[in-house]
Amino acid sequence: MAAQAAKRGQRAKPVLVKIAPDMTDEQLAYTVETIASSGISGIIATNTTLSRDGLTHPNRGETGGLSGKPLKDRSTEVIRAIYRQTGGKLPIIGSGGIFTAADAYDKFRAGASLVEIYTSLIYRGPGLLRELTDGLKALLRRDGYRNIAEAAGADHI
Repeated sequence: MAAQAAKRGQRAKPVLVKIAPDMTDEQLAYTVETIASSGISGIIATNTTLSRDGLTHPNRGETGGLSGKPLKDRSTEVIRAIYRQTGGKLPIIGSGGIFTAADAYDKFRAGASLVEIYTSLIYRGPGLLRELTDGLKALLRRDGYRNIAEAAGADHI
């Protein structure tokens, strides 16, 4: 990527890789090692899941990727593992099951630099953005942080 940009006299564009939550710990470690050594700009953790663990809805047998709340805890675990493995040196975008400010805050404290919302925005609409922003400000103040960057990775301290 950098070599191609240099040939054209340009800077390399940032590239992020979105990873699956369904990997084993060993697969995740290998994937993160490969991404980190490749010069990729960051990781989006995580994509949809194929797991149906804990679901009780009659449609739990449907196939395809599942997003939203069932993904929340696993995506946060993956963020935590990536942060530990990279020492917080690789930007992580937290994604998966973010419906409240507390959900987003958990991802930041686990090591995310940014968060991505999608499913909750579809279900809750654009008013969700103000709710998340106000809630995050309150959580940051409560814990003595001035901004998200200070809270990123706080669970590892």
